[in-house]
Amino acid sequence: MGRMKPLIDTNVIVRFLIGDKNTKYKGLYKFFTSLEKGTIKVELKLVVLFQVLFVLKSFYKVHKKDIAEALLDLLKFKGITIREKKIIRQMLELWRDTSLEIVDCYLIASLQKNPGTTLYSYDHDFDRFSINRIEP
Repeated sequence: MGRMKPLIDTNVIVRFLIGDKNTKYKGLYKFFTSLEKGTIKVELKLVVLFQVLFVLKSFYKVHKKDIAEALLDLLKFKGITIREKKIIRQMLELWRDTSLEIVDCYLIASLQKNPGTTLYSYDHDFDRFSINRIEP
């Protein structure tokens, strides 16, 4: 079994995205430049992405369109990998463009990528999208 890529934590991404100028984080921008070029490689776990989104929205009061755009840009960095990248991109675009919650956007993006898959839910908001929703 191969070695796992290094992981990146929420606080590193948040510090970068909010533009923290504290000298404690002086290596941060060089680090992200290396990530952008792909000279450093990390894996971004989905749960970390969700936490970044939550922290920026709730603590820093960043508008969701700005969060979505920043995260979509981050996903273009050559050194950042995330599982289900196409689904995550679609999720962020949907979240940016609608009033839906992020988890609903993730489910919709997942279901649209895998047509024919069923979603068990009582939420009628899903019916606006071409997915198969069934109430249990």
